Amino acid sequence: MEQLERKHYYGLAAIGVSVAALLFGLVSWFINQKIDMPVQVAFAVALLGMALFAWLEVDLLTRALGTRQARFGAETLVMVVAFLGVVGLLNYIFTQDRLKKRWDLTENQQHTLAPETLKVLSELAAPVKVIGFYTANASFSQQSAEDLLSDYKANSGGKLAYEFVDPQVKPTLAQQYGITQDASLVVESGSQREPVDFANESSLTNAIVRLNNPTVRTVYFVSGHGELSADDTAQTGLSQLKTTLESVNFQVRTLDVITQTLPSDASSIVIAGPVQAYTESEVKAIGAYLAGGGKAVMLIDPSPVMGLKAGDPDPLAAYLSATWGLTLRDDIVVDSTQYIPDLGTLAPATISYGASPITQDLDRVVSFFPTNRSIAVPDGVAVPAGVSFVTLVKSGPDAWGETNFDSISAGNAAPDDADASGELALAVTAENSTTGARLVVFGGSQFAINGFDRQGANSLLLLNAVKWATVADQLIGLTPKDTVSRSLRVMTFKDTAIAFMLSCILPPLLVLVGGVAVWWSRRRQA
Repeated sequence: MEQLERKHYYGLAAIGVSVAALLFGLVSWFINQKIDMPVQVAFAVALLGMALFAWLEVDLLTRALGTRQARFGAETLVMVVAFLGVVGLLNYIFTQDRLKKRWDLTENQQHTLAPETLKVLSELAAPVKVIGFYTANASFSQQSAEDLLSDYKANSGGKLAYEFVDPQVKPTLAQQYGITQDASLVVESGSQREPVDFANESSLTNAIVRLNNPTVRTVYFVSGHGELSADDTAQTGLSQLKTTLESVNFQVRTLDVITQTLPSDASSIVIAGPVQAYTESEVKAIGAYLAGGGKAVMLIDPSPVMGLKAGDPDPLAAYLSATWGLTLRDDIVVDSTQYIPDLGTLAPATISYGASPITQDLDRVVSFFPTNRSIAVPDGVAVPAGVSFVTLVKSGPDAWGETNFDSISAGNAAPDDADASGELALAVTAENSTTGARLVVFGGSQFAINGFDRQGANSLLLLNAVKWATVADQLIGLTPKDTVSRSLRVMTFKDTAIAFMLSCILPPLLVLVGGVAVWWSRRRQA
């Protein structure tokens, strides 16, 4: 009798260990999403425990299987096993790589590769490998990087691969790649390498772009006449543009003095909002540069911003009119219908763009142009030989170019017969098919400053204009989106008080009132 009881104790212990091991294995499997060694051991222990229980309690099982309850239990077991089998089969089918589908419900599809990135991956000319150097302390960052890289690999047509290395385990390899900090990556193709300090889409895509386009293009920002500076990090500077250009393999320099000839390594020059007129000799040097097939992007503000009075000479505007046929009107564009409320009617807003590689990704994206002049584009016989134009950006149909600057200062500007009106050209491109020269002219410079960076299409317009001017059309649009942050802001104390009352005071009060009502009802019935 004592031996039989001991046998029952052993059987009970075996089934207990089996259930505990099974639960541990299932929980571990669910959390880690893989059947690793601990899960396999747990399932093995569970099976051994069940087998030991069945051997020790064979008599009990034999008697139990002959009962009515056993038949019902067997039917239930069959249904449970069938259900688990169907669920397991569906799970296997839909976890196959070709059927995996990720849903991205963020506002600007932050977890979906941008069309620009997909374009870069589809045009890979040679295999690319990404090596991530992550220690155990950066495991969370490594998982985020792996999620991103898996998307890159899936959309690369088999031309991109990646691997992760622990620099503490393989210090020699880390030293070979020049790794000095944890959670760094290196993108390599052939013998070329590009370091990436942080695993985000913008950095990775730009690194691949640099590998695919090893040519370094030099852009000179002209200075010496009060122009906006590419080194200025203030709200009124252009440092954001410089940073973005450098990320896609441009070299940005400053040209302090215009001599008889411009630098021979200039892929393009940028004239951004001079507040003093250029001299005849300086304009002659710029003209000679463009006549030899040079490229230029010009942001020319209205004459009051430049400090010019009626009748003052402007050699640069005269050159653009005489050589290129582009007339910089002496006006300021006003739009009382389409404008930015915080900036007023002198900041016309628009979504009207011409057909150009510069604007190909800006459909329905607004841009705005504070204190901008209009540009007259020639047509018919007035077009210079070999020159073609595209009106890059147009104002709304209700805009006009105000020529009475005193009325603007007084706040009573209104269109008259002297003012151009309708859809006015705010930016124009011109290309000379004979010389290969390219020119982009904007009627103002304020739209591109750091203070308006990433607002609408403003910064992207100037960035793409520089790329187009330097004949780097394949790089246009390769500036993936940034994260959009959103936060809930309670506007008033009253709103806070109402939310507190509804969430913290009202529910317990209703419970209390209900309890008192039930107590009172039972007391009356007693």
